[in-house]
Amino acid sequence: QEMDEGRQKNDWTTSVPGMNEVDGHSNVLCMWVCGEAAQQVDNLQENDILKGASLLLRKFTGDPEISTPNRITRHAWLKDPLCMGTWSYPSLHSKHEDYFELMKPLPSEDNPRLLLAGEHTHPTYWSFMHGARLSGIEQAEKIIKFVEQKQLLQYNL
Repeated sequence: QEMDEGRQKNDWTTSVPGMNEVDGHSNVLCMWVCGEAAQQVDNLQENDILKGASLLLRKFTGDPEISTPNRITRHAWLKDPLCMGTWSYPSLHSKHEDYFELMKPLPSEDNPRLLLAGEHTHPTYWSFMHGARLSGIEQAEKIIKFVEQKQLLQYNL
């Protein structure tokens, strides 16, 4: 409920799934911002992001004395013309059906010449390694089925 209310108020802090200590750097946190809020954060001043991060830290640690971080290093991934984001994440305009479209063999089911697999094609586990694995297995099964049917037709002639 809190997340829904935050989205309605355009509160980007409700789209932060986590903050993690960077390995080997005990005084550095990595914060992720997902979905539509990432676009919002790309347009914020660094001071506003630092304030939001400190509010989250205070809220989830229960320590109201945590000071505002003194520095931020970030990359505006959505503004970068070479990546337009990072790993796959549904765009603002994505539909669930899009993933099934990506998994369709081309030019057709009966003549599969191009099959896409990878974390970006899985309808449930996009952006995860197991999504890449599962989509690869699914596409491999389509190839096996096609080859088996082709062999069956050759033997039946």
